[in-house]
Amino acid sequence: MESKRVAKVTVEAPIVSFRYPHFLIGRQPTFDMPPPSTIFGHVASALGTWPRFPLSFAYVFHKRSRGSDLEHQHIITGAAGKFPGDLVDPLWRPPSLPQGKQPAKKLTKPRLLQKSTEATVQPHARDFLFDVTLELYLDPVALGDAFRSPVFTVVLGRSQDLASVRRVELLELQRADSGYVERTILPGSLRRQLPWGVTVLMPRYIGPPPQRQPTFEPYIVLQDRIYVGKTSPQSERRFLTIDGEKPCVWFADPTTPEDGGGRRLLWFHTIDPREFGDAAI
Repeated sequence: MESKRVAKVTVEAPIVSFRYPHFLIGRQPTFDMPPPSTIFGHVASALGTWPRFPLSFAYVFHKRSRGSDLEHQHIITGAAGKFPGDLVDPLWRPPSLPQGKQPAKKLTKPRLLQKSTEATVQPHARDFLFDVTLELYLDPVALGDAFRSPVFTVVLGRSQDLASVRRVELLELQRADSGYVERTILPGSLRRQLPWGVTVLMPRYIGPPPQRQPTFEPYIVLQDRIYVGKTSPQSERRFLTIDGEKPCVWFADPTTPEDGGGRRLLWFHTIDPREFGDAAI
């Protein structure tokens, strides 16, 4: 039976927000689960460098609740002219001349500060997820070492959304045809076989700076438990089997509880920087 050796990293955070990138003004909604590009950046932060190899991952994401609060946007534009109140440039000094020499009057007038940029503050509503846990399965397994001693501060979502790595485990996953799937994202190509969940356009990959070119793909955000194969045959919430569809590759986590004769199934997504021409970063 085919198996996969992975690192399972458990990350917890009190507050996170995964902003929809196409909303720039007004309300800032959040994805219900982290997009693949967020997972890629999360791994890069732990490594301290851009991954130059194919990265495969699966995850299960738990949240206690969601809410909304005000957040400030600082809009910066170019500007010219002096500041209100005639502020003096702190670097200005009166001219130094030989004794007995009188400087011209214009040279004794203090130099005023000049504006180069101007910022305005715009409050807007932003959605947040509270008390979250990310169970992240990573291949190659060596990535577990990076999360035992991450190079950069552990965050999940925004740069100020601090998180904590609670556990790093090494697991042997087994290929399976029956089990249950929940609280994860699946590729949009499975939509015909999965009449549950919400289809969402998510960023799959965001390239390196300065261009930061994004690539978007449809994914299914699945919250409820769905049964696959022979597990719980009486349940209506099932992953459908359709003739002609490509067989799905599932891996079971042996440490999860049994339900209906099967354990939690995982779908691994792969991001390869070489696919986007970024392998030599």
